[in-house]
Amino acid sequence: MPNIFIKLKNPSQTVYFQSIMGTYTHIAWTRTENAGEGIIKISATDDTLAEARRILQELKSEIDFEEI
Repeated sequence: MPNIFIKLKNPSQTVYFQSIMGTYTHIAWTRTENAGEGIIKISATDDTLAEARRILQELKSEIDFEEI
């Protein structure tokens, strides 16, 4: 299962990010790896990885994060 790790610039947005991604559980699952540092793991399948990346790209206009 492919994983994408991101780091939120503002860790206080973890719940907001999780809430948005929660609506896409048919595409990918999210797990907070380190809340203090804002590190989140996004797990997709081979079939949904491209769609998960597209969703993350769209979210960058609302939440500042980087892929690590």
